[in-house]
Amino acid sequence: MNSNLVVLTDFSRAAERACAYAAVLAAAIDAELHLVHVFLPLPIATEYGQVLPVMDTQYVPDTARSLQQVARTLPVPATAEVLEADWPGAVEEALAKYRPVLVVAGLTATSNWLSEWLSNRAQPLAHQTGYPLLLVPEHLPDAALRLPRRLALAVEDRPFALAPRARAVAPLLDALAPDAVAVSVLTREESIRGWVGLHAAQTCGLMATMPNCGLHKVVGEEPAPGLLHAVADLEADWLALLDLGHGLWHKLFSGSVIDQVLRRTPVPVLLLAATQPTPGPAPLRP
Repeated sequence: MNSNLVVLTDFSRAAERACAYAAVLAAAIDAELHLVHVFLPLPIATEYGQVLPVMDTQYVPDTARSLQQVARTLPVPATAEVLEADWPGAVEEALAKYRPVLVVAGLTATSNWLSEWLSNRAQPLAHQTGYPLLLVPEHLPDAALRLPRRLALAVEDRPFALAPRARAVAPLLDALAPDAVAVSVLTREESIRGWVGLHAAQTCGLMATMPNCGLHKVVGEEPAPGLLHAVADLEADWLALLDLGHGLWHKLFSGSVIDQVLRRTPVPVLLLAATQPTPGPAPLRP
C-alpha cells in the first residue's frame, strides 16, 4: 500500500520512541515515513512589549541536519523537515502535504494538565484535525516495538461515529490485521448493558474486521483504571480512545478520561476523532 506516516518530533526521549515505533509500522506496510519538527521562537515580555529573542542563525540548519541524521539511522527510508511556523499552521501544512494514514507522536510522562500542555502538544490534534493520532509512551520497552496483535477500542454504551479523517487509518489496520475488542467500563447497575456501544464499534468502519469484534466488560471501576485493567487482561498492544473534544474547561474542572489514561498507559494510545448524537427531546405524552 502507498501510504504516508507523519512523525512529529522534538528530539525528546518520547519522540525517539515514536520514531522507532513508526519505523516498525512503515516497514510492515511499505509506507513512506516523514519526520517533522516545528520551530517558532516564542516572544519575550519586556517593558517595551512582546519581542522575539535574537536567535542563532545556524539553529534551523543545524536542527535540520540533526533531524536528517535521525532519519538516516532509521531502518526504513524517511524524510526530515523543519517547519518554521506556529504550531497549528505547521501541523496543517504537514497534513496537507502528506495526507497521512496516521500521525505519530511521543507521549511524555506527566502528572497534571499543565505539564501535559507543555510537553505533549500533539495530544489535541486528533480532535483539532480529525486525523488519527498514535501516542507512543516514552518508556515503551524495546520488546514492545512490534506490530500490534490486539487492539482494545474503548466505547461507552451509546452510539458514536468516527470523523471521516479518522477512518484514514483503516487501510493501515486492515494491513496489520490486529484482533479488535470493544471495551466498556460499566457501573454495577449497568452490568447487563454494553451492547449499544458494541454495535457502534462493529459498524464504525475502523477496520474491515470490526463487525466480528467482541465485547469485554469492566464492571464497578472508574473509567480510566478500568480501561487500563482491560488492556492488561486482554494483553492489548494498542488502546484506542474516542476523542470527543470536550475542551480545556472540561479538563480543568471535570478531568478527562483520555488525560488520566495517557498519564499511566503502558501501551501506545490511538486517538480517534468522533462524535456522539445529541439526544432528541423526549416525546410529548398524549
